[in-house]
Amino acid sequence: MGRPSEAELRRGEAATWGPGPGAATQRPRMRLLSWKPITKGSLRGFATVELPIGLRLVDCAVFVGTKGAWASLPAKPQLDKDNRQRIGADGKPSYSPVIEWRSRELADRWSQAVIDLIRATHPDALAELRL
Repeated sequence: MGRPSEAELRRGEAATWGPGPGAATQRPRMRLLSWKPITKGSLRGFATVELPIGLRLVDCAVFVGTKGAWASLPAKPQLDKDNRQRIGADGKPSYSPVIEWRSRELADRWSQAVIDLIRATHPDALAELRL
């Protein structure tokens, strides 16, 4: 029995270890699982997305303003001592983050990816505000 060829060695490696780093494998992408349109002020709806690692982010608020559309991570309402939602000095309900990105760059990239997913499947959902 002779020595295996280079191609046979690579086939054996791929069968044992999976495709190598140079293989043309498709990276998993974030997926839009649901979109609930709601128009209230700058709010345009809520998205549920699944990250490539399998984490699902439910009810990510999506807004449209004069500078375009953006998505925010889920948040919980801030409650006062009587268990009513706290209203900020600006007259808007207050929310507390439940998760956050470690940098503004990551937050912006994720937000843009969510907006791109929504626009791809619901092209009219995020009409820009015109003032």
